[in-house]
Amino acid sequence: MLFNFKQRLLFFFISMFFFLGLFQLGFLIKIDKSFSKELTNYFINQIHVINEFGIFFNNLKIALVMFIPILGIVIGSFSAFSTGLIFNSIVNVSHANYPNSLIVFLTPFGLLELMAYGLAISRGCIFLCEIFKKKTSKKSIMYLLIEIGLVCIMLFIGAVIEWSMIGNIPKKLI
Repeated sequence: MLFNFKQRLLFFFISMFFFLGLFQLGFLIKIDKSFSKELTNYFINQIHVINEFGIFFNNLKIALVMFIPILGIVIGSFSAFSTGLIFNSIVNVSHANYPNSLIVFLTPFGLLELMAYGLAISRGCIFLCEIFKKKTSKKSIMYLLIEIGLVCIMLFIGAVIEWSMIGNIPKKLI
Protein backbone atom coordinates (compact mmCIF):
# COMPACT_ATOMS: atom_id res chain seq x y z
CA MET A 1 0.00 0.00 0.00
CA LEU A 2 1.31 3.41 -0.97
CA PHE A 3 0.01 5.53 1.93
CA ASN A 4 -0.10 4.83 5.64
CA PHE A 5 -2.96 5.85 7.93
CA LYS A 6 -1.49 9.25 8.89
CA GLN A 7 -0.87 10.16 5.26
CA ARG A 8 -4.40 9.01 4.36
CA LEU A 9 -5.81 11.17 7.12
CA LEU A 10 -3.79 14.12 5.84
CA PHE A 11 -5.24 13.66 2.33
CA PHE A 12 -8.72 13.51 3.86
CA PHE A 13 -8.34 16.77 5.80
CA ILE A 14 -6.67 18.56 2.89
CA SER A 15 -9.59 17.52 0.66
CA MET A 16 -12.16 18.74 3.19
CA PHE A 17 -10.40 22.11 3.57
CA PHE A 18 -10.08 22.36 -0.21
CA PHE A 19 -13.85 21.81 -0.51
CA LEU A 20 -14.55 24.35 2.25
CA GLY A 21 -12.25 26.91 0.62
CA LEU A 22 -14.01 26.67 -2.72
CA PHE A 23 -17.40 26.80 -1.03
CA GLN A 24 -16.29 29.98 0.78
CA LEU A 25 -15.01 31.45 -2.50
CA GLY A 26 -18.41 30.85 -4.11
CA PHE A 27 -20.05 32.50 -1.14
CA LEU A 28 -17.79 35.57 -1.21
CA ILE A 29 -18.27 36.46 -4.88
CA LYS A 30 -20.37 39.58 -5.27
CA ILE A 31 -23.48 38.90 -7.31
CA ASP A 32 -26.31 41.24 -8.15
CA LYS A 33 -29.83 40.90 -6.78
CA SER A 34 -31.43 39.75 -10.03
CA PHE A 35 -28.95 36.88 -10.43
CA SER A 36 -29.40 36.04 -6.74
CA LYS A 37 -33.18 35.88 -7.19
CA GLU A 38 -32.81 33.70 -10.26
CA LEU A 39 -30.48 31.24 -8.50
CA THR A 40 -32.60 31.18 -5.36
CA ASN A 41 -35.80 30.56 -7.33
CA TYR A 42 -34.09 27.74 -9.22
CA PHE A 43 -32.91 26.19 -5.95
CA ILE A 44 -36.31 26.50 -4.28
CA ASN A 45 -38.04 24.96 -7.29
CA GLN A 46 -35.58 22.07 -7.17
CA ILE A 47 -36.02 21.30 -3.48
CA HIS A 48 -39.82 21.45 -3.56
CA VAL A 49 -40.00 18.58 -6.04
CA ILE A 50 -37.44 16.41 -4.28
CA ASN A 51 -37.45 14.19 -1.23
CA GLU A 52 -34.76 12.55 0.88
CA PHE A 53 -34.11 9.93 -1.81
CA GLY A 54 -33.73 12.63 -4.44
CA ILE A 55 -31.26 14.49 -2.23
CA PHE A 56 -29.38 11.26 -1.57
CA PHE A 57 -29.11 10.25 -5.24
CA ASN A 58 -28.15 13.78 -6.29
CA ASN A 59 -25.37 13.93 -3.69
CA LEU A 60 -24.31 10.35 -4.41
CA LYS A 61 -23.95 11.08 -8.14
CA ILE A 62 -21.61 13.93 -7.35
CA ALA A 63 -19.66 11.97 -4.72
CA LEU A 64 -19.16 8.92 -6.94
CA VAL A 65 -17.63 11.09 -9.65
CA MET A 66 -15.29 12.56 -7.02
CA PHE A 67 -13.68 9.12 -6.65
CA ILE A 68 -12.48 9.28 -10.26
CA PRO A 69 -8.88 10.52 -10.48
CA ILE A 70 -8.55 14.07 -11.89
CA LEU A 71 -12.22 14.32 -12.94
CA GLY A 72 -13.22 13.99 -9.29
CA ILE A 73 -11.16 17.01 -8.30
CA VAL A 74 -12.72 19.07 -11.10
CA ILE A 75 -16.29 18.02 -10.29
CA GLY A 76 -15.67 18.37 -6.55
CA SER A 77 -14.32 21.89 -7.10
CA PHE A 78 -17.31 22.86 -9.23
CA SER A 79 -19.72 21.36 -6.71
CA ALA A 80 -18.15 23.20 -3.78
CA PHE A 81 -18.01 26.53 -5.61
CA SER A 82 -21.55 26.32 -6.99
CA THR A 83 -22.96 25.30 -3.60
CA GLY A 84 -21.28 28.35 -2.07
CA LEU A 85 -22.76 30.49 -4.84
CA ILE A 86 -26.27 29.14 -4.16
CA PHE A 87 -25.87 29.77 -0.44
CA ASN A 88 -24.62 33.27 -1.27
CA SER A 89 -27.73 33.90 -3.39
CA ILE A 90 -30.12 32.68 -0.70
CA VAL A 91 -28.46 34.86 1.93
CA ASN A 92 -28.41 37.83 -0.47
CA VAL A 93 -32.10 37.53 -1.32
CA SER A 94 -33.36 36.69 2.16
CA HIS A 95 -31.33 39.50 3.77
CA ALA A 96 -30.15 37.03 6.39
CA ASN A 97 -26.98 37.98 8.18
CA TYR A 98 -24.67 35.01 8.66
CA PRO A 99 -21.40 35.70 10.46
CA ASN A 100 -19.75 33.04 8.34
CA SER A 101 -21.06 31.01 5.42
CA LEU A 102 -19.36 27.89 6.71
CA ILE A 103 -22.00 27.71 9.45
CA VAL A 104 -23.96 25.37 7.16
CA PHE A 105 -21.26 22.76 7.79
CA LEU A 106 -22.07 22.80 11.48
CA THR A 107 -25.40 21.14 10.73
CA PRO A 108 -25.48 17.35 10.98
CA PHE A 109 -26.09 16.92 7.25
CA GLY A 110 -23.44 19.52 6.41
CA LEU A 111 -20.82 17.67 8.44
CA LEU A 112 -21.77 14.33 6.89
CA GLU A 113 -21.69 15.71 3.35
CA LEU A 114 -18.36 17.46 3.96
CA MET A 115 -16.82 14.25 5.32
CA ALA A 116 -18.25 12.21 2.44
CA TYR A 117 -16.96 14.62 -0.21
CA GLY A 118 -13.58 14.89 1.54
CA LEU A 119 -13.32 11.10 1.60
CA ALA A 120 -14.28 10.80 -2.08
CA ILE A 121 -11.92 13.52 -3.32
CA SER A 122 -9.03 12.26 -1.21
CA ARG A 123 -9.50 8.65 -2.37
CA GLY A 124 -9.55 9.88 -5.98
CA CYS A 125 -6.23 11.66 -5.36
CA ILE A 126 -4.72 8.62 -3.68
CA PHE A 127 -5.94 6.37 -6.46
CA LEU A 128 -4.30 8.71 -8.99
CA CYS A 129 -0.99 8.54 -7.07
CA GLU A 130 -1.23 4.75 -6.99
CA ILE A 131 -1.87 4.61 -10.74
CA PHE A 132 1.11 6.87 -11.49
CA LYS A 133 3.41 4.88 -9.24
CA LYS A 134 1.95 1.60 -10.53
CA LYS A 135 1.18 0.51 -6.96
CA THR A 136 -2.51 -0.26 -7.33
CA SER A 137 -3.31 -3.46 -5.45
CA LYS A 138 -6.30 -5.57 -4.50
CA LYS A 139 -6.03 -4.06 -1.03
CA SER A 140 -6.29 -0.54 -2.44
CA ILE A 141 -9.34 -1.55 -4.51
CA MET A 142 -10.87 -3.04 -1.36
CA TYR A 143 -10.30 0.26 0.49
CA LEU A 144 -11.87 2.11 -2.43
CA LEU A 145 -14.99 -0.07 -2.22
CA ILE A 146 -15.18 0.31 1.57
CA GLU A 147 -14.92 4.09 1.26
CA ILE A 148 -17.61 4.15 -1.43
CA GLY A 149 -19.83 2.25 1.03
CA LEU A 150 -19.03 4.72 3.83
CA VAL A 151 -19.81 7.65 1.54
CA CYS A 152 -23.16 6.06 0.63
CA ILE A 153 -24.06 5.61 4.30
CA MET A 154 -23.02 9.16 5.26
CA LEU A 155 -24.88 10.71 2.34
CA PHE A 156 -28.04 8.71 3.01
CA ILE A 157 -28.13 9.70 6.68
CA GLY A 158 -27.31 13.28 5.70
CA ALA A 159 -30.11 13.32 3.11
CA VAL A 160 -32.69 12.15 5.64
CA ILE A 161 -31.59 14.87 8.08
CA GLU A 162 -31.42 17.53 5.35
CA TRP A 163 -34.90 16.65 4.09
CA SER A 164 -36.36 16.98 7.56
CA MET A 165 -34.70 20.40 7.90
CA ILE A 166 -35.84 21.52 4.43
CA GLY A 167 -39.43 20.80 5.48
CA ASN A 168 -39.10 23.72 7.92
CA ILE A 169 -37.91 26.26 5.32
CA PRO A 170 -40.55 28.83 4.34
CA LYS A 171 -41.93 28.13 0.87
CA LYS A 172 -41.11 31.62 -0.31
CA LEU A 173 -37.83 33.35 0.50
CA ILE A 174 -38.16 36.17 -2.00
